[in-house]
Amino acid sequence: MTRNTKLTQQHLLRQRLLPQQMRFVRMLEQTETEIEEEIKRELDENPALERGDDPDPVPAYRYAMSNRSADDDTFEPTAYAEARAATLPEHLCQQLAELDLPERVRTLAEFMTGSIDPNGYFTRTLPQLSADAAIATDGRLEPSEAELRQAFDAIRSLDPAGTGAMDLRDCLLLQLDRLPDTMPDVITAREITRHYFDIFSLRNFTRLSAETGIDTESLRRANAIITALNPKPGSVISADNDMDRNHGVTPDFIVETDGERVTVTMPNSLPDLQIEQNFVLADDAPKSNTNEFIRSRAGEARTFIEMLRRRRDTLMRIVRAIIELQRDFFLNGDDESRIHPMVLRDIAAMTGMDISTVSRATAGKWLATPFGVYPLKSFFNERVTDDSDVSSREIMSAIRDIIDTEDKNNPAGDDTITAMLSSRGYKVARRTVAKYRSRLGIPPARLRRPV
Repeated sequence: MTRNTKLTQQHLLRQRLLPQQMRFVRMLEQTETEIEEEIKRELDENPALERGDDPDPVPAYRYAMSNRSADDDTFEPTAYAEARAATLPEHLCQQLAELDLPERVRTLAEFMTGSIDPNGYFTRTLPQLSADAAIATDGRLEPSEAELRQAFDAIRSLDPAGTGAMDLRDCLLLQLDRLPDTMPDVITAREITRHYFDIFSLRNFTRLSAETGIDTESLRRANAIITALNPKPGSVISADNDMDRNHGVTPDFIVETDGERVTVTMPNSLPDLQIEQNFVLADDAPKSNTNEFIRSRAGEARTFIEMLRRRRDTLMRIVRAIIELQRDFFLNGDDESRIHPMVLRDIAAMTGMDISTVSRATAGKWLATPFGVYPLKSFFNERVTDDSDVSSREIMSAIRDIIDTEDKNNPAGDDTITAMLSSRGYKVARRTVAKYRSRLGIPPARLRRPV
């Protein structure tokens, strides 16, 4: 028998998720204070990176405030008034409003968000959630298995990725499932997390390699992806409320108005960064272990500076889009009724970014105005109805006004509030009033009566 052998070439196009890409996603989620700490760590760890001596020109990854001295290197936290960050359940409900869900499923999903802890994990099992919903609504919302599963899956599709998990492994898988299937390292990371998580959690890579047949280099790349995930995704939103309780935040953006002109800047708190002179090699420098080390660290430094620039550009594009859509509020000041309906999808369409990118970039970020400091998430609110320009925030402001001025001995029930809103021109259903009253943290009428 004659055996024919021949050598062939085949071109394969594969996309690989680099650790730098994962790091950029984390940097996008970080606040101004957190990114300062990130820069400090990088300066300590990479000898090729140094602070620039000359503050001019302003580096590409930051903006300076026009009303501060050029030699100021820190931005003091600003006290704020009447700025309340959305809770994690509120943040999730805002996103649920954008999904095409049956009304019963949406109501069920909104109810289920109340059983998610500040880290983003469900504290109740699905059977318990089903029973809770039936009891809380006196049997009106006793979900079928299909409705329960649809509501459960809807919550797990929201941002921050990983929210709605039952345990750590589930949380990591939810985040990995958002990453492209075309990336081999992501597929490896999923396999490890799904089938070998106990071994991985013990950091026993020798045994992991033996049992999976995955080579050491592939395991290293998969490990970089897994460890870059957030084990407490809900904490990104919960951080807003921690700052709320402390009554002081460091704004990530500053908005100023001058007549009809609105400008936005970023605080001048980030140092100018550059490559240390001893790590700048000529292109024809001879190859050696020393020079390879120098090139490697210099490359890492350049990548870090570029990620800071990309982060700034991404954040500024998003904030400018928010200001454009909420221009009426910024020009007239401190009147929540002027905050127009706006959802993540609107900003994504204006900037050409993914909804998930907009959600990550706005989480935990604060914007200072001449009339107060506001979390960026506070500018997102759904339309009350598809054919109305009335926002949920406008309705909630009207509900708060009605309850603030009610007869305390005879508080207004939801039916009365619905009728009063109707007389003001707001055509909303009673269940909508109950939902928004609950979001405001206001108990029903029977619990508002004096004892």
